[in-house]
Amino acid sequence: MTQELRGKLVDLAGVTAISIVVWLWAAGQTLQSRTVSFEVLIESGEPERRRVSPVEPLAVSVEIRGSRQAVISASESLAGRKLILLTGTDRIPAQVGTHDVVLMDTLSVSPAVAPLGVDIVSVTPSIARVVVEPVR
Repeated sequence: MTQELRGKLVDLAGVTAISIVVWLWAAGQTLQSRTVSFEVLIESGEPERRRVSPVEPLAVSVEIRGSRQAVISASESLAGRKLILLTGTDRIPAQVGTHDVVLMDTLSVSPAVAPLGVDIVSVTPSIARVVVEPVR
């Protein structure tokens, strides 16, 4: 085997190895969707001044989309969990009154969901009605 042919074979093997690595990386970045179910509980951010009802958690199904790895990681992190959200944060009003909370917007900015690297496509139910009352 000549030196020139050997050099070409080494180059071909190197290009093939790099192509395989890039292909495997791209396969992991392909967008995927998955539905994850968990509970959302909205509590008062000022429990000494305000109370929130209902006090029971709300079961939600959330469709998430992102890279394969991010979707798997987010699913493992959220599935079956109870996510506690506080009034006055996460786009949940703290003012006394009845409020319809858009769960897609609220969950998208929640510190428990936002860092997971996925987009929230839909949430069922889409709205949570909460009543904020003063503590007497």
